Amino acid sequence: MNDDRKSPTSMAAGRPKRKIAYLLPNVESGGTERHVLALARSLDRSRFSLSLYTTAGGGTLYKEFSEILPVTVMGEPERGRRFRTGPLEQVKTIRALARMFHKDPPDILHAYLPAANVIGPIAAKLGGVGRVIVSKRALADYKDRFPLLRKVEPLGNLLADAILVNSDAVRRDIERTESFWEGKFRRIYNGIAPVPRWTPEQAAQFREREGIPPGATAAITVSNFYPYKGHETLVEAMPRVVASCPEVLFLLVGRDSGTMERTRERVRQLGLDGHVRFLGNRADVPDLVRASDLFVHPSREEGFSNAILEAMAGGLPVVACDVGGNPEAVLDGVTGLLVPSRDPESLAVAVLDLLADGEKRRRMGEAGRRRTAEEFTLERMVKEMEALYESVAGRRP
Repeated sequence: MNDDRKSPTSMAAGRPKRKIAYLLPNVESGGTERHVLALARSLDRSRFSLSLYTTAGGGTLYKEFSEILPVTVMGEPERGRRFRTGPLEQVKTIRALARMFHKDPPDILHAYLPAANVIGPIAAKLGGVGRVIVSKRALADYKDRFPLLRKVEPLGNLLADAILVNSDAVRRDIERTESFWEGKFRRIYNGIAPVPRWTPEQAAQFREREGIPPGATAAITVSNFYPYKGHETLVEAMPRVVASCPEVLFLLVGRDSGTMERTRERVRQLGLDGHVRFLGNRADVPDLVRASDLFVHPSREEGFSNAILEAMAGGLPVVACDVGGNPEAVLDGVTGLLVPSRDPESLAVAVLDLLADGEKRRRMGEAGRRRTAEEFTLERMVKEMEALYESVAGRRP
């Protein structure tokens, strides 16, 4: 358990620590939640005191979060639930958060994900929180599914002191679809820790433990099964890939978020069961990446993908859709290949291109490893975030 619980106002460099409160809907395992977890583990605790609030339950990462910072869960700690959009529930959540902030106000509330980006700033202002940061990490496509958010998200921007984006693509989408953002943007790319290299023997031992045949070529996808993640495009591309490369094995990593069973059924219909494995949530994703030959990311909307960065850090070439922030991470023809979204034929051609050329895969994988080490490190992200917190906290009211 961290020392912040015992001495949240301990002195550092002659002044109290900056108190940062994070706000998430829940802490189920996803890219944003793992980003916040990595950030919380890495921030300088001599300068920052951290806490976390959730508005819609806990989730699978609750234990990991609670080991490093105080966690206040509205709902069941071990379970996350879908955020309810009813106005009455939103008002209750805002009032409850405002009361908690009033009792122990942080210096900065840092909200993540659309619902929290609205509820958090309102509760913060009612609860006497001095500064607010909202984080936008996805393209605006989700607003078509949640029209209420389309209407109210600009309110969060109005009340925020800074709008943090993780790619230029996300910034452009906010400029196109929202208001009250003028002068507030701060861009900090996602960052990840380095992934140590494996020897061929280490990779072979892991593949044997996983039951991956020695002669198989493993193409891995790491993505929870949301509709927009494009698993159906990947499955429709598989028959052509398998016909030309019968030793291919697709490893699908991620929890069911609405489309897993439909994806399983389509795999069965196409007779691809022997070429596809559904691995669910895994804590050893870096190991699975290092044991694979190719990373495939068929998502049709993406702000800036941590999964792609993890694959590049692990030395894999990437095939991804040319959407959102993907071109800011994947250099087409250098660290991987970009293809049109919702296009199984183009996806299959790109996958086969890399499966057929081991030297090309190695060259692109090494280029991706270098790119993450130079541009997308966890250390760089943490330093930029610390500078943002100091800048926002130090402003005049």
